[in-house]
Amino acid sequence: MDAIKNALSGAADSVSNAVHGAVEGPLLRAAEEEIKKLTGRSITVETENVPSQWQTWMSRTGINSIANEDTWAFLEDSQWNKRKIELWNERAIDKIILLIDTEPDPEDHWIVCEPEWETGSKTLKLWFNMPRAGSWASDNTWLEPGYKRWWNLGDEIVFGLQLYQLEGKCFYKSDWLEDFEDVDENSIIPNGTKKVTRWFQFRHWIIYWYPEAQWGWNWAYTKKPPKLPDGSLFDINFVLSCPSLPNFTMPQIKLPSLPDVELPSLPSISAPSLPSISAPSLSAPSLPSSLPSLPDRLYRPKGKWACHGYIELEGLKVKASGKDLILSNAKVTHFWEKDNYIDTEEKERQRFVLKATTAEQAESWKLSLMESGVEEGDAGGCCTVA
Repeated sequence: MDAIKNALSGAADSVSNAVHGAVEGPLLRAAEEEIKKLTGRSITVETENVPSQWQTWMSRTGINSIANEDTWAFLEDSQWNKRKIELWNERAIDKIILLIDTEPDPEDHWIVCEPEWETGSKTLKLWFNMPRAGSWASDNTWLEPGYKRWWNLGDEIVFGLQLYQLEGKCFYKSDWLEDFEDVDENSIIPNGTKKVTRWFQFRHWIIYWYPEAQWGWNWAYTKKPPKLPDGSLFDINFVLSCPSLPNFTMPQIKLPSLPDVELPSLPSISAPSLPSISAPSLSAPSLPSSLPSLPDRLYRPKGKWACHGYIELEGLKVKASGKDLILSNAKVTHFWEKDNYIDTEEKERQRFVLKATTAEQAESWKLSLMESGVEEGDAGGCCTVA
């Protein structure tokens, strides 16, 4: 370690003239030593795609962010971290790559760092979003004396490696589910479909789905509802509300018989009445009589964080078979983008065969839904959901 510190001191003194060497050399080795102390694992740290104008930032703030104890606090031995530690050990990460995204999606302007990881891989990539991440910069590297800054990347690592996956029944449960059949907006055939992966978010009495992962909404089962993400007390109207959709009034949702849950100051559970919504016209412009009319193309709400629809729990049946999560007799409300507002389309008796990440997680989804009044079974029915 002394050799690393001595090498680091020399690199830091000449960082203005040899930044790239500092990033790729002793600073990364020092970060690896620190991470090994904090995690107990030997993990290689590398950098990629670091433009010259961001190399000094990476050699200081970027590496400081991955080599500090705050980032790895989720591995501290406690009852709250037990599940995270188990999953962390299962992932067996042996390489972390730090990268710079100089042109992130405009909708991601609030994000400091985005994780990238595929199930089964032992490599975790952490993309710093500039200029958001660059708005905070340190004057010192991790092992240099004096004041230094870093971003706490603990949430990003937990989220990216799916360490939020709880076992058994949950009050809130969210995760990726595969094989959701949705409209392919680029299909040659109008409203042709394709199977995609979507983020499903179970909020104890309703299931939403999104094109991108949403933070929060994973909580082990409790008879006393957890607080909302902003720290306020549980409010069923908030749970039933749908974020990220402008020009939209939530339709009335019929709830199943409620389980034994201690609700603090439960407000009225009736959602605002839905104003009259006329279905979009499905007739195309006049065509020669020899040609069939074509339906209008359907488009999901724009924006990567926009909700695409929801499934009600009333009458729903659930079954877990291996990694398959089967939802049947589902009443589904789809959201569509039409003329700059959100239109809705309801479908009943829908059947989904979705694939969870593991058989354990499929079972967890089943138990969680059953705890909120869903019956176990498979009602069969139509498999076309989009």
